[in-house]
Amino acid sequence: MKELFLDLRLADVFDILVVACLIYWVLLVLKGTRAVRVLIGLLILVALYALSLVVGLYTVQRILEEVSIYLVLTLIVLFQEEIRRGLARVARPLMGAGSRRDNLSIYQDIGRACFRLADQGRGALIVVERDASLEGQCEHATALEAIVSEELLVALFQPTSPIHDGAVVLRERRIWAAGVFLPLANRADLSRALGTRHRAALGQTEDNDSMVFVVSEERRQVSLSFHSELYEVASPDELRLKIHELLSMEQEVQTQSAVAAEAAPPADEGGEQP
Repeated sequence: MKELFLDLRLADVFDILVVACLIYWVLLVLKGTRAVRVLIGLLILVALYALSLVVGLYTVQRILEEVSIYLVLTLIVLFQEEIRRGLARVARPLMGAGSRRDNLSIYQDIGRACFRLADQGRGALIVVERDASLEGQCEHATALEAIVSEELLVALFQPTSPIHDGAVVLRERRIWAAGVFLPLANRADLSRALGTRHRAALGQTEDNDSMVFVVSEERRQVSLSFHSELYEVASPDELRLKIHELLSMEQEVQTQSAVAAEAAPPADEGGEQP
């Protein structure tokens, strides 16, 4: 072990830091997206390949080696949107873009707009982009780039509005796009009473960390979808408290995960004891 540190060069330290930054960047890009599941699958394949080398599973080893040749190209094709959005996220700080931290003031405007629409019997879908980029979903929607306000959100979902169909997406405290179509959830445990808007809200929050507000025009009910769960609320104050509760719980889970990772004991390298 001492010889290892004695032979360590400055270039080796820089090399390790670069690799660590690259791994962190990849995890940051994948955070809150469907690609996380694929990453877990890849890690399982890598572990299986390592096991085949140790145990001597030559057939499995040969199959994985052949598959790996085409795996990189397949991943690029499947996740070209995530890769493009990830590169855009890396470049965004250099371009002076604003922060995406949650701003509770916009949630107040959204809450008041949702309950006004519910009183009017208008349906609505409002998506708040957070860490995971929704740029790919908004490419063919109507770009707005307007300041968030209760009045504008209510106006967008009036039947006379040409862009009232679909969802409105908010990014960095601005109304970014309208007429956005969301993926529908196909879970077997969903009630048949749920309409298309609620299924779209659940489908949207299955694979990313966005927050979706739903207004049912039939029941005049306001709901909130977050991390593939649906919560009904009865008033703007209850909605505000629920948002604060969910964001606090998410922050607590992230903090606990970070503390657990730091407290984890180092792996035994199997070296000889002095």
